[in-house]
Amino acid sequence: MTDPLAGPPLAVRLHALAAAGVLDPAALERSLELIVRKPTADAWYRFARFHLIILGTVLAVAGALFFVAANWDVFTPHARIGLAAAAMAAATLAGGWIGLDKLSGRAPALAGGLLFGPLLALVGQVYQTGADAFELFLAWSAVLAGYALATRFVGAWITALLLAAVTNYLWIDQALGSHPFESPGLWASIVGAAALSALALDRRVRRGPGDAIGMVALTIGWSITFAHGAVAIVADGWPFGQVVALILALGLPLVMMRLGSQQGDFGLERLAVALLFGLLTVAEGKVVFDVLDAEIGGLLIMGLLLSAQGYAGGEWLRARQAREEEDVS
Repeated sequence: MTDPLAGPPLAVRLHALAAAGVLDPAALERSLELIVRKPTADAWYRFARFHLIILGTVLAVAGALFFVAANWDVFTPHARIGLAAAAMAAATLAGGWIGLDKLSGRAPALAGGLLFGPLLALVGQVYQTGADAFELFLAWSAVLAGYALATRFVGAWITALLLAAVTNYLWIDQALGSHPFESPGLWASIVGAAALSALALDRRVRRGPGDAIGMVALTIGWSITFAHGAVAIVADGWPFGQVVALILALGLPLVMMRLGSQQGDFGLERLAVALLFGLLTVAEGKVVFDVLDAEIGGLLIMGLLLSAQGYAGGEWLRARQAREEEDVS
């Protein structure tokens, strides 16, 4: 007989032991704290401190920008640049002085990296460099990546990652004169989505589902991939680029399910199923409303199809979760 305490402690199992009288209320509460299912006061303090410091940093940067904007006519063009440069330097030096091994030191250093973007914008406005916005964002993301290397701060890496994604789409619009759903912009968008997804899955395998950088990269890559897959399904004809986009949209969830099964990452499997079911819904809508040209009756058909999908998905999730709990116990 399997020892009910042999596997890792789970909240459901602990509650079952409490219901059976094995654990008293105090022991149950302590057990939930140990498996991080019930946060302690110290955990709430760390959570609040981290997020408030980051929020304060972002608001401080925004306040500096609004200060310059509100007093635009008061300062000369060179004074505006000087204020932005001084704020960037002061924030960077403050981070180094406090210590980059502390959150209170990394936060002002992050502010220094964030202020580089507005500084570039002011330089371009004063000297009329003629640089496109994507060039500004490219330089900004590169500098912020340098700050991230120096501070080893997850928040700086996430911001640099977001800026890099914005840079890609600005480049598609301004340099290629295209958009993400037609060539040649489609190829740049597909490559970006594939790179983000590969980064996310690599970090998730190596660092687990709690890795913040991997979570952000997966969210962006998942969203872009789904958008391309949906557009490829509803597009008229089958251009080669759209075929590749659809292959990526179908291949990503299959890879996610494979890795999720190997790593015991149920969350990754659920994201994969959500992507597949979303694409299936788009395909059903195209068949019902485009191919069959159904109107009011199409709504009934779609309702029935979505109900069947919901039931099938719910049963799969229940069976998968039950199998996972059996493997753990």
